[in-house]
Amino acid sequence: MKTYLETTEPCTNIAPYWRDLPRSLFGYLEDVVGELTSAHQRVAMVLEIIRVEAFVLDHRCWCGRPPASRKPIARAFIAKSVLNIPTTKDLIERLRSDPRLRRLCGFVWKVESEATFSRVFQELANSRILDKVHEAVVQSHYSDSVVQHVSRDSTAIKVREEPAPKPKKTPREKQKCGRKNKGESRELTRQERQLTQVWSEALAELPTACAIGVKLNSKGRSEYWIGYKGHADVADGGVPLSFWTTSATLHDSQAAIPMMKMTASRVGTIFYQLMDKAYFGELVFKAAKALGQVAIIPSKANPPHPAIPLDKAQLKRFENRTTAERFFSDLKENHGGDNIRVTGPEKVHAHLMCGVLTIFAQAQYRIR
Repeated sequence: MKTYLETTEPCTNIAPYWRDLPRSLFGYLEDVVGELTSAHQRVAMVLEIIRVEAFVLDHRCWCGRPPASRKPIARAFIAKSVLNIPTTKDLIERLRSDPRLRRLCGFVWKVESEATFSRVFQELANSRILDKVHEAVVQSHYSDSVVQHVSRDSTAIKVREEPAPKPKKTPREKQKCGRKNKGESRELTRQERQLTQVWSEALAELPTACAIGVKLNSKGRSEYWIGYKGHADVADGGVPLSFWTTSATLHDSQAAIPMMKMTASRVGTIFYQLMDKAYFGELVFKAAKALGQVAIIPSKANPPHPAIPLDKAQLKRFENRTTAERFFSDLKENHGGDNIRVTGPEKVHAHLMCGVLTIFAQAQYRIR
């Protein structure tokens, strides 16, 4: 009787162990949709990790023409971000000419019209479904994990729309001169309210209208843009844990405390919060301490008092903050952050969230 090593047939030389292994995801998909390119494989991996269709509900209609299914269109918008397709029109043309991508997104019979895609995107934006998807996938991967550093930063989001008119300031009531009587309390600032607020309530108070923003560049000159600001908390490895879009006029420090609380509600344990000097403030340190975390923020120079430099250990940890800058660069260059064709804060945020979800998914199969 011959053993496996003594047989001459190649198929019998393979150990039965390897033949019993389950097929990979790509092997199954290729049997169904055909051979997958590297771009198709990226789309399939991101859609498998995100599973946005589980959060999208199809409308029921008891009379008249039934509405188009929302699930494949939602998957198509994620694929648009993965492939960095500039417009919805280009996405539809790609779906109609690429049967493999069409099957991956879930279109069985036909691809819907551009008007239907726009209506579905408006529904996704108004319902904040993509935020719920992001919260769910972060909790599923990191609710029991330890994150060493969370890097927080913001970036300019340029759009093609007119800035909203500035609201008229209401005249303040004349205050009495002299000291206040005992028992009189002053109005709390926004950051002071954020210390006791739930993160969702604090974020709801932040302005979101399109406006003219200004920031200092690396050469110390002022740069202006029309649009919004994207605020992100990024873990080591470039994993976006939280993301929010506000008006361009909002100061970075005003979003620090609610972002800190939002990330803490999704992740098991966080040790360090890394922020630049724009976030420096006593209340930010107090909020981090209340969450059991350590905030590392370079201090500002307060003439005539110079800035207090970080020690060697803090400087070494502060080097990890470049993950936030690399995340924003990836979002803008590779996932549509610099090519926004929609208007309105809800749609702009939904467009950016497609890129955030894509980067999160790609970070998972790189890290794992």
